[in-house]
Amino acid sequence: MKKHLALILALALALTLFAGCGSGAADPGFDAAAQAVKSAVDTSSMAEQDGSYIENMIGLPSGSYENALVMVTNMGTAIDEFGLFKAADEGGAEEIHSAIQEYLDRRLTGWMPYQPEELPKLQNAQIFTEGSYVLYAILGEDAKTAASEAFTGCFAG
Repeated sequence: MKKHLALILALALALTLFAGCGSGAADPGFDAAAQAVKSAVDTSSMAEQDGSYIENMIGLPSGSYENALVMVTNMGTAIDEFGLFKAADEGGAEEIHSAIQEYLDRRLTGWMPYQPEELPKLQNAQIFTEGSYVLYAILGEDAKTAASEAFTGCFAG
């Protein structure tokens, strides 16, 4: 019952975000897309990461994207993480997508099972691309669905 209620609330939030973000424009703007995704995910136990994290952990130097938002849980008991990137163009988005896929693969290969219940989040991590924007989500299913719907809603006409 609690899962159903959480899903209904997540979907209602996503629908609300669609109205606020979707402008019918090809590019909703990085700030609008970032705010939509942040509003769809509980970020109360997450911290925004800087460019050195993005470069050293994900493998993307600062010149490979125009804007980025990476949020990582600051609790050792969860693996929750998501990131939004805006490339200069769609070709850059493909490069970002590839780098993120490599990052996810490295994380999975190096997984240490001290929190086995968190492994499915990493195994089911997804990358979403809309034009020059790329979103990745290492989240539980409900949060990942809410984040992806908020993200794609920004590009709905």
